[in-house]
Amino acid sequence: MRNLLTYGSLLFLFIVGFSCGRKTAVGVAGDSIEEKIRQLQPILLTPDNKDSLVRSWKTLLDEQQVKESNLYTAKVNYQLARLYGMTKQNDSSTLHLEKAFQRIEAEKGHWEEKARIYQGIGNLSLAEGHLHRANYYYNKAAAIVLADTSVALEPSAKTAILLAAAQSNQQFQRLDLALEMNREALFLSKLLPEKHINRHRPITQLIQNLYHIKGNIDSIAHYIERLEALQIQYPDVYDPYFLYESKALLYDLKCEPDSALKYQLLKTAPMENAPNSGKSGSVILNNLFISYVNIAGIYTAQQNRTKATEYFAKANLLLSKNETVLDYDHLIVYHQNRADYYTLSGDLKASLHSANEVIRLQSELYDRQNTQAIAEMNSLYEIQTQERSIQQLNESLQIKELELQQNRLWTMVSLLAAVLLAMVLFFIYYGFRQRRIQQEKDQVILQQQLLRTQMEPHFIFNTLTALQHYIRQGRTKEAISYLSRFSKLLRNSLEISREQLVSLAQEVETLEYYLTLQQMRFENAFTYTLRVPEGMETDEIRIPPMLLQPFVENAILHGVDMKSGNGFVHIVFSEERDMLHVEITDSGRAGRQQHTTGGHRSLSGIISRERLALLGKEARIETRKNEDGGTSVTLMIPVS
Repeated sequence: MRNLLTYGSLLFLFIVGFSCGRKTAVGVAGDSIEEKIRQLQPILLTPDNKDSLVRSWKTLLDEQQVKESNLYTAKVNYQLARLYGMTKQNDSSTLHLEKAFQRIEAEKGHWEEKARIYQGIGNLSLAEGHLHRANYYYNKAAAIVLADTSVALEPSAKTAILLAAAQSNQQFQRLDLALEMNREALFLSKLLPEKHINRHRPITQLIQNLYHIKGNIDSIAHYIERLEALQIQYPDVYDPYFLYESKALLYDLKCEPDSALKYQLLKTAPMENAPNSGKSGSVILNNLFISYVNIAGIYTAQQNRTKATEYFAKANLLLSKNETVLDYDHLIVYHQNRADYYTLSGDLKASLHSANEVIRLQSELYDRQNTQAIAEMNSLYEIQTQERSIQQLNESLQIKELELQQNRLWTMVSLLAAVLLAMVLFFIYYGFRQRRIQQEKDQVILQQQLLRTQMEPHFIFNTLTALQHYIRQGRTKEAISYLSRFSKLLRNSLEISREQLVSLAQEVETLEYYLTLQQMRFENAFTYTLRVPEGMETDEIRIPPMLLQPFVENAILHGVDMKSGNGFVHIVFSEERDMLHVEITDSGRAGRQQHTTGGHRSLSGIISRERLALLGKEARIETRKNEDGGTSVTLMIPVS
């Protein structure tokens, strides 16, 4: 049994690697070439905008920045080739596609663009009847998709590339390779929108594939069930022809001619009206012809001469009017079935004639395919030679660029070495004079950095513990919000972590992030205020980073009654002469112990006091109990 499954005529429809809404106006805004390309790509071709859209791409092609870039030139030429292909201007399409190919081959990487261009060349070659050339480029495009799942192509583009390559490989009897590509296309089809044609097509191609390699009947039955489910779900979207054809193949493998005949008749009936409705074409004629031949062959095998004669008559009528457009493979099957028919009828002379026709057609087909293959192989050899030439030229250019870069590098290294030597001599001389002062200053700075480093793991540990709490309780939304705020706080902390002194404004901002996180952690069990007097130059006042946070943390954790929900922490800033006063007041709670008890907070308090002590003798801390049960901690910090 032979069949012809196809999804439309061989129009030059390129794979477009984007998804978009409908746009009809053609206009380009923006300064960068990338932005202009991104704005033009989603515009759909319509009869109204055809000329203006082509003109816009040509204008872009003439821009200097595009001319100087292999990638941009390839992208724009590809889009022009696609537009010309859609309007059936194949000569112009071929010209721009060749230009795109030549420029993209000179570039390393950019696999998504290369895959689209290879696919475009394959489509155009197929439309022109160059099957070997089409297969070569289809496989190049498919190899990119199979080798790198992260390549920046949409699922629709990937499935189209794999399906085209699979169909081409099946035609050349590379059945295992076709099977691999069809299965990968089926996997990717899950990502496509509902009713997309390529949710249906991989299944039919897999059934065809398995039929030709005499695959597992159960596997074919499984795929037919999936095909039937799609047909039932979307009867107005998918042509039932493919379901009937697949079932006919299944029953042919199972040697159940009655069932195979049933589905051959079902798939043939809708096509019989196609020639009369003006929709006839080579695809429909070939499908209808081989269907008649297959039905006649089944009736012949069942020794039903009357029905076999009826369907051979229908096949003969199509043959007499359309012999030049019918495939050799179909004509060979036709004469094979005719030979069986004449044998059944007892007309051995006619049977021998049909058998001789089979031999003649097979010989013609072999000669034709052999001649075409030789011509295409020569063409492919020239193409591969051109590709190697482009690659070698690209490698030569890269070697020249590398040599030029090395020369520049040695020049810069020599210059920098001379400058560095002069700077080293200068700093040795200068450092000798400043050593004592610098050593004392460095000692203080190192102590500050060491103590601050001891503080940060403690703070991050507490924060991550709260995040872990959210995750354990399955509160994903709160965990994401908490993590977002924590990342802002952490980024702020990292920005000031290398600084010896930061502005008061930065410290207040960091405290604001921290307090917000703690409110989330304790589910708004307390409120807080940060009061900075108007007119205070917070951007000019400089203090050590993360100096205040441990005291605020101590007030929250050990100075607020979380159960009541009425707790608060007030932070008030003031300035007297060269001293910054920071008063941290908490609401207190019943049975609260002193802030300095406990392992982690004792260490936190000790480190914070040591950091404060390094700021000078005037730096100090005052603590007092308030009448309402809370505690106020006042820090006096010398400022720069």
